[in-house]
Amino acid sequence: MTLNITFVKLGTNSENAIFGDLTLLDGTTVIQTSSAFSGGGSYNPLDDGNYRLRLDIRGEEDTNEVNEDGTLKPFYGIQKVSDHIPSDQGPLDGQYEWGSIRARLNPTGGNTDHGDYIHGKKRTKDWTHGCICDRSEVILNYLWNLASPPIGADVVVSGGANFDLETLVKKNIAKKVVSTRSRRYSKGITSKSPW
Repeated sequence: MTLNITFVKLGTNSENAIFGDLTLLDGTTVIQTSSAFSGGGSYNPLDDGNYRLRLDIRGEEDTNEVNEDGTLKPFYGIQKVSDHIPSDQGPLDGQYEWGSIRARLNPTGGNTDHGDYIHGKKRTKDWTHGCICDRSEVILNYLWNLASPPIGADVVVSGGANFDLETLVKKNIAKKVVSTRSRRYSKGITSKSPW
């Protein structure tokens, strides 16, 4: 069994996330397909490139841990996510952002590791912090339920060259503020005093 996953970026949704086709293959045979999205809001989509899911590192819900800021701690394989994770701030519904299962996209070939996953999601808005969201979780559930999973599955993300991120991701957009000092110098006032 040689598992591969492709995410081909096709367009944008109402949240400015990139949507596309997520496909699981065994060699050249298509096993599962699903619609997915990445980025949106003020977040970049997952970078085009090569990643690897570690299917030999498996975690049940009892492996869920929460950071001090209330986010779920990293897990470098495939992991079930609970809707009731104990934390210092009270129970966390990990499925709100992650769905019931997530698999770490470990970069290969020199890609930067941004801590991204393929995951589901309960939250209704169709954007992510850069991960790939497959709400249906059909591919994740297939991978989780394999009787004898391979060590990993390669993931290829493509299609990003078709989109202008500067147009999609509205960051740091504000009216330019000019300081008093800048205005004084632009009017030709050049005294040594700053004001």
